[in-house]
Amino acid sequence: MTCPVPHQQTRPTDITAPHQVSAAVERFERVGGSVLFGLFAVGLFDQPMLPPVSAALEATGRSRYQPWSRAVRTAAADQLIYHGEDDDRAAESQRLMLLHRDVKGIGPDGQRYSALNPQAWNWILYSAFFVQRGAYVALTGTEPTAAENQAIWDHYRHKTEGLHLPGQSGPIQDYPELVAHYERMVAEELRVTPALRAATSAVRRAPRPDFLPALTGPLWRIGSPALSHVVMILGCGIMHPDVRARMPITWTRRHDQEFQMITAALRVAFDRLPTYLTDSPMARNRRAYQRLVTRYRDVGLTSFAPDAAVRS
Repeated sequence: MTCPVPHQQTRPTDITAPHQVSAAVERFERVGGSVLFGLFAVGLFDQPMLPPVSAALEATGRSRYQPWSRAVRTAAADQLIYHGEDDDRAAESQRLMLLHRDVKGIGPDGQRYSALNPQAWNWILYSAFFVQRGAYVALTGTEPTAAENQAIWDHYRHKTEGLHLPGQSGPIQDYPELVAHYERMVAEELRVTPALRAATSAVRRAPRPDFLPALTGPLWRIGSPALSHVVMILGCGIMHPDVRARMPITWTRRHDQEFQMITAALRVAFDRLPTYLTDSPMARNRRAYQRLVTRYRDVGLTSFAPDAAVRS
């Protein structure tokens, strides 16, 4: 089973070549832009395990009562930030920072919470990164080296820099320090919270999405239990073991086996299906744009000096 937070951070001789590091970053980017990535979304359930995050989610009620609408909005924001152009990424980041200023109050435990509190805010960034890293391992079947781990973390930080709090409140830069921090948070701060139970229940008994027509209701009732089971297996399968132990489910050896079988099938799909089928719309657009840029650049000359044939 894969785990998004490896306990072993360094290798005795990490001699990863620069081209290998670059290839790992490209694969990481491709995973984040794949529609298959969405199947691992339950891995994000370590977020509501932090009590201040749970309190904020429960206060708005959107995660509990409008799970599909919130999921769509979150996915749209993620696409803009991770795959949009620089100006669009900056605008979306600024919008999210501004709107989260209103997310504050006093939780059920009597403690004040604020979305922009550095611990809570950075926890969301760390969680999202480790879910993408876990999906990367599951979909590629490769475990990043120490150099690759740092490179993909640097890449993620670059993409999300518009969401960073200023100064010392910003996210951790060193990957091993990031892992150590995550381990401490899991051991000391995470709890089984009302928001976690609500999120898990929403997956297990998912209502028909608002964006599907009513006539799909019977098909949804038939197919949704199997889909819910798959996304629960995939999301929990990439979780840190101590995070998964807090999930309101019973994880068994059979689930381990199911995780291995499903991810094996997804790796084949990820490797062999055309990218135009597996890319998200934004990632597909960016890939097409990059192909056009390369094609147009190839048309140009390498020198504007007179050709020998012209001079003669």
